[in-house]
Amino acid sequence: MNDNLTEKELHKIIERRSTGKTNFGEFLEELSQIGVIQYDINVATGEATYKGENSEVKTDPQVQFVISNDLNRNQALQAIASIALPFLDFLRELASAGVITYNVNIIEKKAKYVGMNGDQIVEPLELS
Repeated sequence: MNDNLTEKELHKIIERRSTGKTNFGEFLEELSQIGVIQYDINVATGEATYKGENSEVKTDPQVQFVISNDLNRNQALQAIASIALPFLDFLRELASAGVITYNVNIIEKKAKYVGMNGDQIVEPLELS
């Protein structure tokens, strides 16, 4: 990440997104501006790892969701289409659909959602 990145700065960006002050596209733009190129989310806990070129910042776990054993592709796609939901509601929907983790690659403009058995759904990012 750039030399100016601080956890405090990252948390301000996350806070704006989680309170609805920025939409998903604005969130990604703000992350990009501070040097974040991708991030991983653990759906069960809400723990995030934001990655730059040479560093990463992890957030604390927020929840404890039970993940469905099987990836339900249709249910997962419905949840993905609801990315505008508040973060924890979005995670709850993904957990119910069997998604254990997802990765957002800002540079490639794609998101990869992974189920318990390794099944994957790769989607282009909707930036609006």
